[in-house]
Amino acid sequence: MPARAYVFIRALKGNAAAVAKGLTRIKNVKSARIVSGRYDVVALVEAETIEELGNIVLKRIQRVRGVQSTETAFITE
Repeated sequence: MPARAYVFIRALKGNAAAVAKGLTRIKNVKSARIVSGRYDVVALVEAETIEELGNIVLKRIQRVRGVQSTETAFITE
C-alpha cells in the first residue's frame, strides 16, 4: 500500500493560486486545492514509501515558488 499524506501549505501573500498550479506539475501530487483558514493550499500526495513521500515534500513541494511553509499529515487508514 502506498504512503499517502495531506500537505498543508501556507503561501506567500497573493500566491495561493500559483502554488496550487505549481503543485499539480509534481507527479506524486494527486490533488492541490485552495482552501480557507489557517492554510492556503492542501495537497494530497502519494508515494511508494514514507521516506519517498518525505523527500517529495522537502525537495519538490517546499521549492515551489510562493510556498512559505508546509505541515504534513500522514494518512493512517
